Amino acid sequence: MEIDDLESTSNSVHKSPPKKRRRVKKKKRNEEDEEYEENKNMATQINQKFGSKYKSNRKDETPMFEVRNGKSVIKNSGNHEATVNRTLDFHMTKLFQWEEQSDAIESSYVCALCHENGEKRELFGPYYATHNPIKYWPSFLAKKPTAKKPTKIELWFHGSCVLWAPNVHLHGNQLTNLDNQIDIFWSQTCIVCRKTGAAISVQNKKNTFIHYPCAKNKVFYRL
Repeated sequence: MEIDDLESTSNSVHKSPPKKRRRVKKKKRNEEDEEYEENKNMATQINQKFGSKYKSNRKDETPMFEVRNGKSVIKNSGNHEATVNRTLDFHMTKLFQWEEQSDAIESSYVCALCHENGEKRELFGPYYATHNPIKYWPSFLAKKPTAKKPTKIELWFHGSCVLWAPNVHLHGNQLTNLDNQIDIFWSQTCIVCRKTGAAISVQNKKNTFIHYPCAKNKVFYRL
């Protein structure tokens, strides 16, 4: 009887671990299933909230040629139109997007070239340029800083004023070469109003400059 008891005891000892392992596996499998369902629900919510607003009834298919009105044209896949529209949206958003730079000196809401406000013509900006106050400081825009090191300043422009300014080009939502050119423009005085910021050279007159609105108002100055 003692031997039988020992054998039964040893058998029970050997059989118990697999049962525990099976319970652990089952419990782990249940946790994985719950996590999968949770992730699936989250993905569905994200797709519903941020999914593409461009939906096409066309089936997804590879590009192919088809004949329309006697001409062979390319028929793109069903996702092609949605992809193009999303790309155009991205570029338009990037074009008009701007980032405010908190380390720049806030300036008056007037054109940094012609000194006029935005009542008659719309101002665009803000743009930013790093300027050395030792050379010249545009007091009509902001109070001169006490520091004598190069300082970043906020700038606004009329569209026509800055587009007529030489060597300054609009690239995306930024004005290229503005840091160098704004120093030159502020060192030039308009022949009509005698204010700084004259960017346009007067024809047939050496070292003579004029603002865009001043030239526009004077018939004898050609642009």
